[in-house]
Amino acid sequence: MSNRSHIRRHWAVFLGLVVALAVWCAVDVSRRARVDPQRPGLHMTDVTVYTEAGAAFFDGREPYEVANIRGWKYLYPPLFALMMAPLAQLAPPAQAAVWFGISALMCFGIYFECRRILCHALRIKGVGVEPEGPSHIPGWIVACAAITAVLPAVNCLQRGQMGVALLYPLLLGFRLIVTSRAHLGRLLGGVILALPVALKLTPLLPVACVEFVIFLACWNHQSTKAGWALWSSAGCIAGAILFFLLIPASLVGWNKNLHYLAVWHEKVAVKVNDVRSDDFAENVDSPRNQSLANAAYRFGNWIAYEFAGGPYDALTGKDHGLMPMDAPPASNLLLGGRCLALVVLLLVAIRAGRSGDPLLWGVALGLSSVATLVVSPVARGHYFVLFLPASLFVPLWFLQRGRHRVAVRAAIIPAALVVAHYTLLDYTGRIGLLGIGTALWYFAVCVRIAFERKAVAAGNSETNTVVPMSRAA
Repeated sequence: MSNRSHIRRHWAVFLGLVVALAVWCAVDVSRRARVDPQRPGLHMTDVTVYTEAGAAFFDGREPYEVANIRGWKYLYPPLFALMMAPLAQLAPPAQAAVWFGISALMCFGIYFECRRILCHALRIKGVGVEPEGPSHIPGWIVACAAITAVLPAVNCLQRGQMGVALLYPLLLGFRLIVTSRAHLGRLLGGVILALPVALKLTPLLPVACVEFVIFLACWNHQSTKAGWALWSSAGCIAGAILFFLLIPASLVGWNKNLHYLAVWHEKVAVKVNDVRSDDFAENVDSPRNQSLANAAYRFGNWIAYEFAGGPYDALTGKDHGLMPMDAPPASNLLLGGRCLALVVLLLVAIRAGRSGDPLLWGVALGLSSVATLVVSPVARGHYFVLFLPASLFVPLWFLQRGRHRVAVRAAIIPAALVVAHYTLLDYTGRIGLLGIGTALWYFAVCVRIAFERKAVAAGNSETNTVVPMSRAA
């Protein structure tokens, strides 16, 4: 069933969601952007960070120095602030409402892109597609994926953050590259894949992983080598030039854009491995930051406090002196763990590229998105909306190979971790449960996929379900 038919069939559900979102925006989201100089704590949105920086690009102020009423500063390449600059003419509540509407539309886009990718992947694997959409997808996989993604997505919508704006172009670009029959579609997919990298640097990892998988798949299927990897890679390069250079330069001038890129590189990009010393990302020691680095930092300090007479573990940050986990051996161990995360991702990408299986390509996209949460020094709760592709594609891949128990665990664990983080933040955030649990899930899944050799049920092996790429194209 096409997306248009799907909407017509379930129009009441979609209408109800639209009405609910509109009411939520009016009574809560837009009100979070109100500005009261006497009570700045009432301002609880990131939208004004983007719009204030966007306005600064045109009025002579330094975009990376201006801040909103809460003192929060802009940390991303110029493009996103420039895109948000027109909203600076509106009152802050209206700014929040407009961005909420755009983000909500992208949430619907994410849903439909997931449907399209699954339909294509299952059709290519020879499973078949029923009129209702992707077949042989148990409800528990869909439910667990929805639970994993919905709380971070609500967080993004409520606080005006940009996680949804990163996930949608990742899925759209991936789908165009994988499903397009014409070179133009693959070129466009590559261009779109470059967009989230220009909005925020962290999606560079899943974009690079997708391109590597496509290149390797084409290398193993020589007949389509020139027409697949070449066009998608050319699209990524063209998109990077367009989004980092041409569009910003057309708005602020070539020299100014280069200057702003240099400032961003100096203030943000070179400090991604040393965020705690500068705290440019605003309170990186917070329980809300569930990157592996900070989760392990908090957990180690908690262990030292509870069992070794260490300092109170809530007193983190440079204003409270050194903590047990500030010791160089701990930092080196965490750096090694982050590097190992890239190694196991490479193993999965190699497996995916050699398989020629679009579902396994989706798994690689999902796991590389999760890898950004493990490798990055900052991964607040709303970043975990990027867990959606992995929480959907990974369990389905294991299920297709007859690994039912593994599939169940792969689906339930991310959902349980996210729910525990959002409902028990004071406790689970303090010990880094979401960050450490995500890292353990990620390593276990990557190793299992990389070394999975034989399907349980006959006919489920990759050699029986995968068709040549010429047909997949």
